[in-house]
Amino acid sequence: MIIGKKVTIRPVEESDIDFLYNWWNNGDMMAHAGLAYGVLSSKTAISEKIMEQIKDSNTYSTSKRFIICKKEDKVPIGEMGYSNWNKRSQNAEFGIKICETSEQGKGYGEDTLFHFIDFMFKHLNLEKIYLSTIPDNKRAHSLYHKLGFKNVGVMRKDFFDSRTGTLSDVLYMDLLKDEWLEVKENYHFK
Repeated sequence: MIIGKKVTIRPVEESDIDFLYNWWNNGDMMAHAGLAYGVLSSKTAISEKIMEQIKDSNTYSTSKRFIICKKEDKVPIGEMGYSNWNKRSQNAEFGIKICETSEQGKGYGEDTLFHFIDFMFKHLNLEKIYLSTIPDNKRAHSLYHKLGFKNVGVMRKDFFDSRTGTLSDVLYMDLLKDEWLEVKENYHFK
């Protein structure tokens, strides 16, 4: 487990399937990802996907999903994970969602990202972490920049946004290990 100041980050478990089913199919929660109707997946489909991930006992999987829990009571409030881990090029992508909207804006995302980024650089021996986001997810962009991420490019009209029924640009950001070490040394939580 990864222990932060406010959160505990643990691998996904079978008991998390109900949370993920509800979160992923909640259009209000998934709107920041351009999914106004959620992922529209059945509980069975989600369960099969999660069970496959749980059964992967490889310590160094190319992708891994985690559940974000409030530290004081261990209640799940979101998810995150890494994917596309390229061991040769020493990079990986990550994603995060504080899924319980009542818990957003309370510093859980900042704490989670700070400790998960550190985990990724140390545990996966990365040189670079990258992410993609839609341009109007401004609150997330602000936090990513605070943690040292830099804008590296935009793929124009690269993602279908079901909120508007149009194609949306996708913003790419990355963070290098030496940049992270400098940010980490001088970082101050709110």
